[in-house]
Amino acid sequence: MVHQMNTLFRLLFFVIIGVSLRFSLLKSSYQKEISNRVEISSPVTAWKRAIEGVTLESMSISPYSGHTFHESPIFLHFYKWLTTSGHQLVEHLFVATDIFTALLLSLVCYKQLNYLSLLEEQRISKNVKKDDIQRLSIDRSHITEQSLRVAVIYLLSPYSVLSCVGQSTSVFTNFLMALTLLTTTLEMRVVSTALLALLSVQSFYPLMMIVAIAMIIEQNRCLRDKPTKPSEPQLVHYWSPSVRFSLLSTISMFALFFAAFLFISYKLMQNNCQFIESTFGFLWTVPDLTPTIGIFWYFFTEMFDHFREFFLWTFQINAFIYVIPLALTLRKNPYFLSFILLILLSLFKPYPTVSDFAIYTALLPQWSHLFTHMKQGLIITCMFVSCSVLAPILWHLWIVMGTANSNFYFGVTLAYNTAQIFLITDLLFAFVKREFYINNGVKTEADGKLSRLELAF
Repeated sequence: MVHQMNTLFRLLFFVIIGVSLRFSLLKSSYQKEISNRVEISSPVTAWKRAIEGVTLESMSISPYSGHTFHESPIFLHFYKWLTTSGHQLVEHLFVATDIFTALLLSLVCYKQLNYLSLLEEQRISKNVKKDDIQRLSIDRSHITEQSLRVAVIYLLSPYSVLSCVGQSTSVFTNFLMALTLLTTTLEMRVVSTALLALLSVQSFYPLMMIVAIAMIIEQNRCLRDKPTKPSEPQLVHYWSPSVRFSLLSTISMFALFFAAFLFISYKLMQNNCQFIESTFGFLWTVPDLTPTIGIFWYFFTEMFDHFREFFLWTFQINAFIYVIPLALTLRKNPYFLSFILLILLSLFKPYPTVSDFAIYTALLPQWSHLFTHMKQGLIITCMFVSCSVLAPILWHLWIVMGTANSNFYFGVTLAYNTAQIFLITDLLFAFVKREFYINNGVKTEADGKLSRLELAF
């Protein structure tokens, strides 16, 4: 009880710091400069574009007739209500939403780690020595501490703080994503699929998460409805009729909500489908080549027009092609699948921001039991830190001083995205290595010789 109260007071302390930090920057002279940074506000998430969209709507001009506003009509009307309620409410809502996102991510970590620790107690092989069980298993006494770290990282992360201060609309999508992960963990199938459908109508790419959500809901249901003895592993038999029906029910429910939100958007725009071309079409065709921290803008700036369609399809397919093989590989741990898909979302979407980076880095403490099996942790950390420092410097040299060119800034964005790829591969290697140890023991022999696990590419 004392430990829980201590954790609660520590969380409250960091919440106060996070709120104070955000409000102090919002009231400072740096707010406008931060909101104009390309790392924080993309052509899809910039608050000034949302204001322009609301202004055009209030003048009875379609905000989708030009290349200004590229979010869904549902969010457009939400922004319209928000701006008409007063400027002060806008700032408060951005801060409150960001704080609640941190708390939701902390709850996600707490719930998922409790589930994983229970599941792995059933899966640890008899070949694992007693000395190695503690090293491989998830320590339940540290779950509360890990969930607190998730909240603290998001509250104090410069990437989430700057996104909130810059009033990027990704603050709201991060909140919806965190709420989706929590409701999925709690087996709230209707709510989680509805939230994911709303996110998909807003920015399309989150629809890849439906695979992980369907698997999480089904595995949680099996663990709850069919408890096994501690010595028997609890796995989902995905080819059984009941499981297939459950998975199809989740996917069908998502499709139904997705169609319903599209219909609501159609009615909000007075029976006009123009918004589809300006939202989904804008993301699919990538016409705006404003520099971002993504991989699209520079490549398509240099691309010959007659090759554009081919490489556009190649880039877009990359965002989804890895979902099925990853789902098959990580079928025993769909929570880890959802985490990897969050990184893929940040990597392959055409207009990413540091807000996408902030949400999955906050969840890294949840997978701290994999860190001992990683090989490139120092390299990845140094790459992210160096890119964070160099990006604003090289942008200033290129745009403000004119002493550099786009290659300098693109080099930083390329290094940033390479670091994300390294992070995914290293985490996957650590996960596979730990799974091997759980099933076979830490020290295994083949033909009388000590075997070594390697990840082949």
